[in-house]
Parts: sequence; C-alpha cells; structure tokens
Amino acid sequence: MDIGIIGGADGPTSVFVSTSSDLWIYAAIAAVVVIVAVVLIIKKRRKK
Repeated sequence: MDIGIIGGADGPTSVFVSTSSDLWIYAAIAAVVVIVAVVLIIKKRRKK
C-alpha cells in the first residue's frame, strides 16, 4: 500500500491512498489530519 501526502505551508493538504486497506489505516490517517488541523488552528489563534 502506498500513501502520498501533498500539501504546502499556505494551502490545503491532500492524502492519497493507492490501495484499499484495513480500517485502522484509515483511522490513523484521519487522526493525523485532525492533529494537523488542531495545530494549525492553535498557531492561527496565537498570531492574533
């Protein structure tokens, strides 16, 4: 299975999975996306 993450510092991020897998892999990817979103929100609030 191949996973690709494409994104930039100022734009959206996409996660691509090339094959089907077990549910735990999707849960892990979702957890990473949520963690990144929370970190970005915290950084944005600190700038104000």
